[in-house]
Amino acid sequence: MNEYSFADAHCHLDSCSGVLLPHVLMITSGTSHETNLKNLHISQQNDNVYLCAGISPQEAMKHKQIKIVIQEWEETISTQIKDSGRLVAIGEIGLDYHWAKTDEERYLQQECFISQLQLAERLALPVVIHSRDAEEQCLDILKNFNLNYMMHCFSGKSETAAAAVAHKGIISIPPMRNSERKKFIASLPLEKLVAESDAPGIGKTPEATLESIKMIAEIKALPEEQVRKQTLLNTVSFFGIK
Repeated sequence: MNEYSFADAHCHLDSCSGVLLPHVLMITSGTSHETNLKNLHISQQNDNVYLCAGISPQEAMKHKQIKIVIQEWEETISTQIKDSGRLVAIGEIGLDYHWAKTDEERYLQQECFISQLQLAERLALPVVIHSRDAEEQCLDILKNFNLNYMMHCFSGKSETAAAAVAHKGIISIPPMRNSERKKFIASLPLEKLVAESDAPGIGKTPEATLESIKMIAEIKALPEEQVRKQTLLNTVSFFGIK
């Protein structure tokens, strides 16, 4: 992994503009059937890009026949996408109760989430979790599965972050500062943290991951170089990149 200067553990390259830097390890994530395929193509064209494929909770709640359509989407993931050799996780998947305002929308999110956790178990892959206003609910469901998981762009409470790490989780840090994030960065071991840009949603490009690394280094009073190297190693280890 000496060829990489740092790792962006979560971005959406199908929506990013600009030239991809060859010295950065990037994990690009789909959120829908269409974006899974777009990110697959990007990962096939760039040796330093790997893929997470999944259906996000925001996408899931749009489909009233989720039990039917998810079968077709998961078939594509388990065949065409998996056979590409670029797939390293199922994600981003999870629950987002910020956007789900009704019981039906929450039900659709839950059905899709559980189905994809079962898919990840069948494929022996880790999962990348989107959890907004539903961090505890996500953890309760994850405890029923034997899966390693990354809490992407985690914005929950310090106690929930600690519970995730004590189970089978790691925490991904975006380039966004707040007091609660500062608490769990300070308290969690560096080996349980990775850095992300969530570009273009939070950072504009994967290079914004360097701001996440700088933040971790400042809060933990560590050299940026040490944080850069360790979060790269943590990303490689979690996603099983050779």
